[in-house]
Amino acid sequence: MAGPMKSSAGIELGGNGTALFSDRSVQAFGAGAGYQGSVFFNHWNDHPVGLKARYEIVSLQEVALQKSASDYILTGTNLKSLTQGWNLISVGAEGRFNMQSQLFFWEALLGYAMGQASNVSVTYSLPDVNVVSTSQQTTSGFVVSGGFGIRRVFTDHITGLMSLRTFFLLAPIYNSSALSSKTFIPFPLLFNIGVETPF
Repeated sequence: MAGPMKSSAGIELGGNGTALFSDRSVQAFGAGAGYQGSVFFNHWNDHPVGLKARYEIVSLQEVALQKSASDYILTGTNLKSLTQGWNLISVGAEGRFNMQSQLFFWEALLGYAMGQASNVSVTYSLPDVNVVSTSQQTTSGFVVSGGFGIRRVFTDHITGLMSLRTFFLLAPIYNSSALSSKTFIPFPLLFNIGVETPF
């Protein structure tokens, strides 16, 4: 097995599944899928806990699974679907440990999410009326994230990894006047595969 890497960098790609919750005034519940990709940097890999930095692009999408009035967007409509997009820059800690001859790791990061153009779709209660898509902007704000994963050393220069992570935005997810006062809480599970290399 290769020796410890003092510093490394890598790339991850993956998909996500998301559940969407809301407060009782909105009464929305949804689920969906999306994608993400990131580049990361690790330092002090020869210590049990080291430094980790990540830049990530995340796209989430949910479909409403129950009827929920969306008069706060357009009168006489019900919520149909939502999307959210962010670019995240995060810094924090990564811990590493061995179990049953496998290399595991965990991470806990604090960062800033930069909101991207997104949309919320609604549908009228009347028959034969098309779905209406409204342009929205996701909020920029602080974000906390965390997860765990497993590493597999292939060569001195290539290590594969798999991880499962989530994150939580510390602000309303949309910044429009119609939606900023409403509580929507996406709960994503981000599954990734990737590679890293020492330097």
